[in-house]
Amino acid sequence: MKKKQKVDLAVAILLIITGIIFTILPNFKVLSLDKILIAFMFVYAVINFIQFVLTKESKDYEGLYESILSVIVGILALVFNLFTNTLELAVTLFAWITLMSLIKFKKCDYYHDRNNKMWIIKIITLVLFIVTGIITCINLYYSKSIQILVIGLFFYVHGILEIIDPLTIYLMENK
Repeated sequence: MKKKQKVDLAVAILLIITGIIFTILPNFKVLSLDKILIAFMFVYAVINFIQFVLTKESKDYEGLYESILSVIVGILALVFNLFTNTLELAVTLFAWITLMSLIKFKKCDYYHDRNNKMWIIKIITLVLFIVTGIITCINLYYSKSIQILVIGLFFYVHGILEIIDPLTIYLMENK
């Protein structure tokens, strides 16, 4: 496995672990969703920035763009308390997911322009990411514990979708 694939795999595993942590938080009566999400946005930004720095020579800017987007959303959420109201939470997450989808679509376009067959897999994972995000935003109108579970499941699925890319590249190179 190349360095970029290893780093991408590590980031995807961290997303899966984050999703698992989110899903067990309600069991420990941790229900401060706004603080959890703001902290996650900044941690997600740091992880993606580290991913970008470690894989800079591959000229893959997806991690950098996702990092910048997550910092902006985190700062806006801090300044305007965007994660306290259910409607604001759903709209903010929907906007974040939409912008993340555009970033991921840019990478799909990059693969398509290079005649790399990975663009088909990236499009499929992009559509699944969008569908999962929409379902997440729709299901945020319940209690805080359910909101945390739903967001945890979103990050869990997001991590699984992110694992597909490095594993597919690895399998394609070693056939």
